[in-house]
Amino acid sequence: LVWLDCTGMGMNDKDLNEFFLRKAKVGMNPGVMFGPGGEGFMRMNIGCPRATLLQGLTQIKDAFAEL
Repeated sequence: LVWLDCTGMGMNDKDLNEFFLRKAKVGMNPGVMFGPGGEGFMRMNIGCPRATLLQGLTQIKDAFAEL
């Protein structure tokens, strides 16, 4: 598991979740679901084939570039 610090993106937790799910098309767990201190973070499960991980990271990079 990887915790992504997304606080620099300037989005609230709802918008972060929407960005990753709708724009990047990568499903992750919002940090807030794990309790206080998780605000602005997303949890990414990287226990998958390398090709799947690279595809997801590319999708995130491309979606971020469009912001």
